[in-house]
Amino acid sequence: MRATRQQQEGIEQPQNVTPKTESLDDDGNADDDAPEIVPEKKKKPGFVDRIFTKLNLDTPTLLMMFKGSLPPTIGIAMYQAAPVAAYFSTLGYLVPIISVIALAILPRGKFLMNLFLNLIVVCFGSAIALLALWSSIKAREHTTPPGTPPTLLAPYNSSQSAVCAIWLFANIWFCNVVRAKLPSFNLPVIIYSILVNISATFGPFMATTPAAIAFVKQLLTAMLVALALATGVNLFVFPVSSRLVIFKEFAGAIGLLKKVVALQKAYLVKIESEDMFAAATRTDTMAQAESEAKGKKKGGNGPKLTKEAKAAKVLEQTGAAMRELAGKMHADLPFAKRDFAWGKLDAKDLGEMFILFRNVYTPVLGMTTIIDIFKRVSERRGWNIGDDAPEEVVAEKNMEKRVWNEVMRQMHEPFEILSEAIVQGLDHIGICLELLPQPKKQSNKAAKGADVDVEARGEELQPGESGFSRIVDEKVALFNAKRGELLRKWVKQGGLPADEEQDDYEYTEERRERDQVQLYILLFMENLMHASGEAIQDLMAFADKKVEDGTMKNKRLIFPSFRRLRRWFVGILSNEDTSAEQAPDLMETNNTIVYFGDGYNQKKDPEHLPPATAWEHFGNGLRKVSEFFGSEESIFGFRVACATMTIGIVAFLESTQRFFMEQRLVWAMIIIAIGMTMTSGQSFFGFLCRVGGTVIAMVFSLIIWYIANEHTPGVIVFLWLSLFIDYYFFLKFPRFIPAVMITIVTQVLIIGYELQVLKIGQAVAERTGQRWYPTYELAPYRLACVAGGSLIAFIWTVFPSPLTDRTWLRRDLSATLYLIANYFSVINSTLQAKIDNTAGDMSVPGTPAHQLFKIRRKIFGKIQMLIPSMSQHSDWQRFEPTIGGKFPREAYDQIILRSTRIMGYLALMSYTITHPDHVRPGISKPKEKRPVPNQQLEEEQGEPSSRPPSIAAIIDDKDDAWIKALAEVMASFSTTHHTILSTLTLLSNSLLSGQSLPPFLPLPRPYEMTRRLMQARRYNTNGSEDEDEDEELPPFKLVDSHTGRDDDMNDHPLPSRSVGDVVGMDILDPKNMEQPGYAEFAVIQVCIALVCDDLEVLVRAVSGLVGVVDFSFRVDESKKKTGGHALGAGVGSVSSSTLAGGGGAIDLKKSVSRMLSKRGKGKGKAE
Repeated sequence: MRATRQQQEGIEQPQNVTPKTESLDDDGNADDDAPEIVPEKKKKPGFVDRIFTKLNLDTPTLLMMFKGSLPPTIGIAMYQAAPVAAYFSTLGYLVPIISVIALAILPRGKFLMNLFLNLIVVCFGSAIALLALWSSIKAREHTTPPGTPPTLLAPYNSSQSAVCAIWLFANIWFCNVVRAKLPSFNLPVIIYSILVNISATFGPFMATTPAAIAFVKQLLTAMLVALALATGVNLFVFPVSSRLVIFKEFAGAIGLLKKVVALQKAYLVKIESEDMFAAATRTDTMAQAESEAKGKKKGGNGPKLTKEAKAAKVLEQTGAAMRELAGKMHADLPFAKRDFAWGKLDAKDLGEMFILFRNVYTPVLGMTTIIDIFKRVSERRGWNIGDDAPEEVVAEKNMEKRVWNEVMRQMHEPFEILSEAIVQGLDHIGICLELLPQPKKQSNKAAKGADVDVEARGEELQPGESGFSRIVDEKVALFNAKRGELLRKWVKQGGLPADEEQDDYEYTEERRERDQVQLYILLFMENLMHASGEAIQDLMAFADKKVEDGTMKNKRLIFPSFRRLRRWFVGILSNEDTSAEQAPDLMETNNTIVYFGDGYNQKKDPEHLPPATAWEHFGNGLRKVSEFFGSEESIFGFRVACATMTIGIVAFLESTQRFFMEQRLVWAMIIIAIGMTMTSGQSFFGFLCRVGGTVIAMVFSLIIWYIANEHTPGVIVFLWLSLFIDYYFFLKFPRFIPAVMITIVTQVLIIGYELQVLKIGQAVAERTGQRWYPTYELAPYRLACVAGGSLIAFIWTVFPSPLTDRTWLRRDLSATLYLIANYFSVINSTLQAKIDNTAGDMSVPGTPAHQLFKIRRKIFGKIQMLIPSMSQHSDWQRFEPTIGGKFPREAYDQIILRSTRIMGYLALMSYTITHPDHVRPGISKPKEKRPVPNQQLEEEQGEPSSRPPSIAAIIDDKDDAWIKALAEVMASFSTTHHTILSTLTLLSNSLLSGQSLPPFLPLPRPYEMTRRLMQARRYNTNGSEDEDEDEELPPFKLVDSHTGRDDDMNDHPLPSRSVGDVVGMDILDPKNMEQPGYAEFAVIQVCIALVCDDLEVLVRAVSGLVGVVDFSFRVDESKKKTGGHALGAGVGSVSSSTLAGGGGAIDLKKSVSRMLSKRGKGKGKAE
């Protein structure tokens, strides 16, 4: 049972080590008298098992490899039947090729979506092809002299060739515009391009309309048969539904989440006695040096990671893997909801389950930020400078370390209880929802129909059994009962003394601020742990409900609703989710008028006001036409059309038309359609992959053809074996999918054509003008076609001016920062509406809370899509040739890292605001009041406190007063939030346009609101006596755009009287910790502090890329004696080194001298 539980917990074990097992008695308990199994007696894995383990081959992978190799093999084999060969004639090779491009190995939901789009483009393309052929035939008829005798092969006609060329250019342009604007049409456009290229290049040889109809019909039938083959294999051969994919991802996420909890517990144990600040700083340093260490020899003399740093690093890596899997689940969930299935959970259940599971992993992953928090504390207080630190700094660090060591020891027991509840709850959820397999003992009893008798069995309930949720609820309640112990221990260690101690002269304002930050961090961790417990209870309640109402008992036929299908169809055509401003329930708020800001509306046009008349609306429509033709997508389509016509022109000229047909250059055009990309880096990488894949395909084709001695059955068998192996690389190395696809298609093309000639004969094969070549010649010719097409595609990607991956990366970063700014604005509005109690019910459509939720979800989804896109472009840009200076990859990687972190902190804020603490009636015990510092001594001694209960815990009006006071304070500090929004927007615009940053940027200080509230409290306490003595810093700081650091010289005191007037009570008083919203306020303060730190790094990184607007100069005092002036000036978009008048700056010495001499001459003339 222990081995089984370890596997269920998802804890990774060494692959070559078998976990220790124990002998069990009849009751399933460990038998102490049973002999232990020594490791030496374990059977060593065989050679085949070791190979499979090394290649990461498992049963699902083998099944998918077999499934992928089946459609082209069936397509080639069925062509050996005489009726099939007689019908398709020389187009039979298209059936296996299109069946490969249809991707039968996709999950059912994605495949059916592609099938629907493929059918649309094939039917539409056939109609367009027939129209093009008919118009070209009419052009031939109008330009052919009457009485010309018919011939077997139609003679060359320039008008017909010109019409076919125009149709080809227009179709290639149009379909690639669609491909660029709507990524879901990527594969369908490839099939459309194949159809159009073949029909347009064969068009000049069509002399009659019946011949054109027969050709198009033959072409259409071949493609429909290929799609039918892929559909049959996808639906009936080892079918994999999109629902199964999402269920497997849920199971994997459960394992990863349990591993995160286990690693978090191990990390907290590690820092109970060690220096957590050194560990955090060391981890960050090693992470930054990791990229620099790539390419160097291993075993260097670099610093070794400590145990704490290793634990922190593994925890961060596992958390990153969990976030990546969560993003994949977010992308795969819509396909699972739209899938037809014979199952138990419907689309609504899947959506609710994902939301509840997200509520679990968000606070669990949020707890991993404690590593980052310790690192920031160490950096902010100068504790990361090494062994040469002053004694007072070391003493301060040791004092803080002792406090946190003791706090972490105190956190050990409650976190142990919570982690056990989370792990057991996840096991219970997985078994109830059939995401995880039932234990063998339970499954055997269930199979026999035996009732589970806990008393007779003498054991506790196991996960998956009825009533197990009560055990987890009790553990969560036990954890909630221990919530105050952590704060009591912290107070005992010296944090926030009682009121009478705060007047002591030793309790300085700096110490109070430090203690307040410690309190925030404690409340941050405690609130997230409590939220994790509540979230796991909610998810267990959902699982138990599905078991109790019979949902998990019987399977049923599940259909997607018409509304869901309609939204999917609209989403495909619009390439984005339904926007908030187009929702029909926007203003349906029960006669309540709600005014929404500009953020809800469409983007404004800075050159035009909104149209007011019908003529202005018509003018807007005309402008959209010009915008469409001038868009990047249209330019990309034009590039692809030009690249296609570079080879296609050979098919439409009289002197080269026969050469084009004999050498089958149409496949070079098809390679252009497949391999043309918008960015140069991806195009260059694709060029190398396609040429390399074709070389491999050429070698394999020769082996396949000649190893069977040209016998058809043997050739088909070896072709299947080769395709079976190819799909291993398709599945295991997604980055090389283009190369693998070219390898598969080229093999099918070469072998399929040779088998086609063997079946129909050489004379019939050459009837269309295509010369027959033996395999040893045909394979190199195909290599030349692919290489030539790939080279032309690359040339037209970079000519006349390339759209590089580096440019695309910069745009993606700009868009990400802008979306993060919008996300922060929505969070700020949500927080303000929550405090003012004006948001309404989020579940009611049309309320502000519902609208904010929709906008928040939409922005979050867009950012989740942009983050992998940025990483992809960062990888592709490596393959771009560097002309000039090197690409600043470190700066861009830093911006990507900091943007991702900021987004994570904002998501945690959003979760905290929208999921406040709540008590589950009837399940967990009511929350104990958090201890007040004055009560901690009596409570620790086990004696009741003589202090009466706080007024806030008795009188509800006092709760309202605290909330109102907090709302007024937050309204007065709204500028601190606005500065974050303004800075993010400014950084986004600067990255997009390349314009320089201003010399100073306003940023809020970390814990600025806390600092201001403490100063307001001091003002209320001391009155105006100390107003002149205690001057506070401004609510924001000016950050030097050159260095990204605080500019202390520009700080000026601001009066705190306005804040003191609105605060009638001490907001930060520890007595208010029991107030609703205090813990959430602490979480928000910690997250804002982390965001501010990352913003400073962002400013420094962006300013290094775009420069700073600065025209200052410096006079060199050493040259004054000689009468000379050494001046250096900074100009817009110059680096920080220019501030000192160094290299890169404009030398103003000669300019100033000329200016002074001109003034002297002018003055002389005037005199």
